[in-house]
Amino acid sequence: ILEGVLRLMGTNDTSWNSMKTFLSKRGIRDEIATFDARSITPDIRDAVSKLLEKSAKSFEEKTAMRASQAAGPLATWVKANVKYSIVLEKIEPLEREQASLQKNLDKSQRRLEKVSTALDQVDRTVADLKAKFEKRTTEAARLKIEVDAAKETIDRAEMLLGKLEGEHGRWSEQVSQLSSELTMLPKFALLAAGFISYLSGASEDVRQNKMAEWCEKLSVPPPFDFCRFLSTESEQLQWKAEGLPSDSLSIENALVILQGHQCPFLVDPAQQATEWLKKNLKDSRLEVINQQDANFTTSLELAVRFGKTLIIQEVDTVEPMLYPLLRKEFTAQGPRSVILIGEKAVDFNEDFKMFLTTRNPSPVISSDSASIVTEVNFTTTRAGLTGQLLATTLQSEKPELEEKKSKLLQAEEEKKVQLADLEDSLLQELATAEGNILANHSLLDSLNQTKANSLVIQEALAESSRIQVSLNQERDAFLPLAETASTLFFVISDLYKLNNMYRFSLASFLRLFGRALGTKSDGSGTEVRIKTLANTLLMLVYEYVCRSLFKADRLMFALHLAHGMKPDLFQQHEWELFTGLLVADVFRRQESLARVRETLPTWLDQERASAVNLVKNKLQTLYRTLSLDKSDVWGIFARSSQCELEFPPSLVKRISPFQQVLVVQALRPDRLQSAMSLFAAKALGLKHLSGGNFSLKRVVSLETVATEPILLVVS
Repeated sequence: ILEGVLRLMGTNDTSWNSMKTFLSKRGIRDEIATFDARSITPDIRDAVSKLLEKSAKSFEEKTAMRASQAAGPLATWVKANVKYSIVLEKIEPLEREQASLQKNLDKSQRRLEKVSTALDQVDRTVADLKAKFEKRTTEAARLKIEVDAAKETIDRAEMLLGKLEGEHGRWSEQVSQLSSELTMLPKFALLAAGFISYLSGASEDVRQNKMAEWCEKLSVPPPFDFCRFLSTESEQLQWKAEGLPSDSLSIENALVILQGHQCPFLVDPAQQATEWLKKNLKDSRLEVINQQDANFTTSLELAVRFGKTLIIQEVDTVEPMLYPLLRKEFTAQGPRSVILIGEKAVDFNEDFKMFLTTRNPSPVISSDSASIVTEVNFTTTRAGLTGQLLATTLQSEKPELEEKKSKLLQAEEEKKVQLADLEDSLLQELATAEGNILANHSLLDSLNQTKANSLVIQEALAESSRIQVSLNQERDAFLPLAETASTLFFVISDLYKLNNMYRFSLASFLRLFGRALGTKSDGSGTEVRIKTLANTLLMLVYEYVCRSLFKADRLMFALHLAHGMKPDLFQQHEWELFTGLLVADVFRRQESLARVRETLPTWLDQERASAVNLVKNKLQTLYRTLSLDKSDVWGIFARSSQCELEFPPSLVKRISPFQQVLVVQALRPDRLQSAMSLFAAKALGLKHLSGGNFSLKRVVSLETVATEPILLVVS
């Protein structure tokens, strides 16, 4: 055991003397107690370990204790230090690392203390800066609020200016336009007054020419729109809905009736305007009488006394009884105004209105009555009837177009009114605003809303204009049919010049036109449909008119209809030559006639020399084309009993069908009627000119109305 102790203590001498010396040393106990196991080298530890293995029993605690009380603890001390040395050897790297870490820790601690000192300084600096930052932040927040407020104000100002800029441009344009119109207003009023006073009884072309002439004299840029000056689109739509024809002449006449100060005298053969007037005045205590009624005077007196609106029909001439009313020759009797009607003085009510109408296209209006009534001529014109027939066609073929256009015009008028109201509201709000406008949120919101609505309305108006252009293009597709029908009506209207019985009303023609429109469509295109309707209308009118003519006049009517409806079949001077309106010069005719007789082909009768001479002088090109001197060409024609069907083959394609009629008229007048019938049937697309079989049942069911009698002329 002592050997182990000595070896652990670093003493290699393990003799007994050495052991006694070791034990006799002073302080050995403390030295053993304070022994540092780290001083044990591996060699020492190995030696001691071998010793422990060799003398293991000696180091047992019981064995050691039997030897000595001190030997037991020393044995335990030796074993513990060997074990501890092994442990120390194992943990030495860790201890070195711990030492290094401790060293670093100490270093870091010193740095920490230094940094802590610096951090305290930084904290104090940060606190100062934080205080300054809070101060600056508060100031910055205040400035930001002010900047935001200023920016918002600027944005509002820019927004307001931007929104009002468009209004400014439009208002400037309107001001310029209004200023121009205000400057021209007296001239416009003068033109309107002149129109009402002097042109209401004139035809459409006379009105246009006179207005153009007056505009030029007054330096008014044409054209002056009389209708737009005195009415709105909505008013015109309302009149059309009440039955007023949609042509411009009728609209102008309606304005004359409603805007004039003198009593209107309506010349209304078709009675369409009269019916419209009745509907327009139905809420004005209206009464309708005829001038020939037995109680006419009584009805007139009551109407004057109680302020009724009176329409007097069938006025062929203005009765002298009406002159005091028309001249407004009132007599004051205290608070009352009385007027003389016949021999009776009647109280005059200021609400009284009077309208005179006649179906006679040529009424007798004396010079003294012409100055106290305003003649309003509703006699049908070609352009006016075209517009009316176009509207009728569209109602039948494309009802959605007319409905869409009417709604569009009405909506456009309403939007214009809304736009004007919004502008007034905008100006009113700007004018009555108090304080800073830019700080008035409610005002700005109101202005924004007003402007937004205004923009929507303006866009709607622009879109409406574009749609109107498109609708007008679609409407114009049916214009050829309306023009053809209008021409047809005026062609048959000329028949009264032949016989006064041959008069055809517009109402009956419109019924025929309606029947034609009732023809079922085969689904073909618009052009084919228009051609089909035109041919159907021509057939219906021809049958209707032929039934009303004497048989002797039917061929004449067929030729007249072909000339009126197919003018392209006739070249210059041909119709006049055919009807005898062109004649040869009287003095030259003798000389030329003698020469013609000398050169007249032998196959022609000498009696035809005058007719041939007329063709030679008036239709020289045709005469040269005929080559009448070629007897071999004209031989068959001269001998044929149906020469109108046996023209020389070389000429058939070189002369027109009507020129063939002229040739027959000049060379073979015995076959003229047959040639005329053949030409008329071919030109009109008819199989024959008889006009069809008469059926009273068909006439009653299809062609008449209950309010018109049927006249049967039996010869």
